[in-house]
Amino acid sequence: MDVSLKEAKSILTPQRSGFLAAGPYPFTHALSSYTGCAFGQTTCGMYCYAQFLPNWAMRRPMASWGEAVEVKVNAAQLLERVLGTMRSEARRRLRIFMSSTTDPYQPLERKHQVTRQCLEVFARYPDLDLLVVQTRSPLAERDLPLLQQIPYAWLSVSIETDDQAYLKRLKGGPQLKKRWELVHAASVAGVRAQITVSPCLSYSNPEAFGRWLLDSGAHRIVVDTTTDGDGAGGERSARTSFAEAEPDWARTTHAHRLYDYLCGQVNETAEVEIGWSNAGFCGIAPRSQ
Repeated sequence: MDVSLKEAKSILTPQRSGFLAAGPYPFTHALSSYTGCAFGQTTCGMYCYAQFLPNWAMRRPMASWGEAVEVKVNAAQLLERVLGTMRSEARRRLRIFMSSTTDPYQPLERKHQVTRQCLEVFARYPDLDLLVVQTRSPLAERDLPLLQQIPYAWLSVSIETDDQAYLKRLKGGPQLKKRWELVHAASVAGVRAQITVSPCLSYSNPEAFGRWLLDSGAHRIVVDTTTDGDGAGGERSARTSFAEAEPDWARTTHAHRLYDYLCGQVNETAEVEIGWSNAGFCGIAPRSQ
């Protein structure tokens, strides 16, 4: 793994178009504390569309996805500067996704703590509208006390399947058992939790997986596919090693079957909200509503 330290020029990326900028309640910005992702060498790296985005694809020198990571060592200072110079009225409109191009709790975070430093900044500003921290890493449990201090924070955990053997057959990744435990721990701590089945991979059956999801303690569940969720109608996913390894990579029937099962188990008074793809990711209503 090639790890380098980087002084970033900016930290909040405006979302003017694309996946996060659409939907009922779009995000205004994305925040990435790292460039590249060490999880790129695991199963999620097989289908990750971030490897085709300009900030990585145009990187020099070139490196395979998952083999190099840049640590934005000044991320928290930049974030403090941006939030500190904003009027409260402007901060109240901020809806931030952390992160769309890397996992904020990849293994390097244990040492460099860039994500934790950014959360410490957010904890000093109680007036933002939304912060979603998206991860598949059990390391996020370390920062639950910090997330408790941020009234607009959600912890979103990727759980693409309930089949650990299937993940192992591909390229592995953080253990599913640990991810379920992370969601439960967040719920117990009073941190709003979301599960993203994104993309929905092969699973045991919709009833078994669905019951695990509904009983997890998550407040929201979002189901997505490789074709709906890559931001390019499946064009990016078609270029991935996942498409090479899985002949039926573009199949969406199993995702729809799981989504239909979940929707059939909840009603308007249920505490769990079910979302689909873009509308699900961008489905958290503003705090003012």
